[in-house]
Amino acid sequence: MRGLIAWLRFVAVILSMSFLVVAVFILYHISLKLIRYPIRKIWTRCLLLSTGGKINLHGVDLSSIDLRNTMVVSNHISWLDTVVMLRLCYLRYIGKVEMLKWPFLSMIIKAGGTIFINRLNKRELLTLNQQVANVLTDGATIGLYPEGTTSDGVKILPFKAPILEAALMAKSNVIPVVLSYRKEDNKLATEVTFSKVNWLTTVINTLKLENLVINVTILPIVRSTDFKTRDELAVCLYQQINQSYQNQQ
Repeated sequence: MRGLIAWLRFVAVILSMSFLVVAVFILYHISLKLIRYPIRKIWTRCLLLSTGGKINLHGVDLSSIDLRNTMVVSNHISWLDTVVMLRLCYLRYIGKVEMLKWPFLSMIIKAGGTIFINRLNKRELLTLNQQVANVLTDGATIGLYPEGTTSDGVKILPFKAPILEAALMAKSNVIPVVLSYRKEDNKLATEVTFSKVNWLTTVINTLKLENLVINVTILPIVRSTDFKTRDELAVCLYQQINQSYQNQQ
């Protein structure tokens, strides 16, 4: 029975993705946030409903915060992380350049305003930080996963500091966010991670879950101007996010 439900949900996920693809093709050249944000809200709502997942919000109310020139930093567990965050606020993410090779999804990712990084070319880092800093000072909200990859959901991986330099350059506010996926009896839903498994497998595993709860904890604002180096900022953010995550165990 769970298998049948999972496949029905999978069809709903595909339909949700199809809606976004059509919307992107129609509105790809329209850059107005006024139009793009409602489309994101509709899509993320449909996709989350398709998974059977429920978001539980804790901590600071994002809607009460001025998110201009703000970097939102969170741990990275699941293929749903970005969907969840886009449901809560209008973000531009920093993604690996390899995503441009993904069929169909590349146009969606580009339309979302993703800033791409070539992780194999460290010489581009200074240029990238300047680009991100410029976007931040123009009033954008940037999303970042400083672990650099997805964890297994059991523990949070050490944070990488380089792109946090952009927050210092732009004198941005930084909002730490803790993501945690739970199932029955508050057990970790490790099925949602695609660490060491392929994308389709983790999607199906996720859709088989009953009563999936996505806990999103918004921690108080951290001011980048309080730190002298990006490494100090990375350590502070890791400690706050990791402590909050462990407290939920």
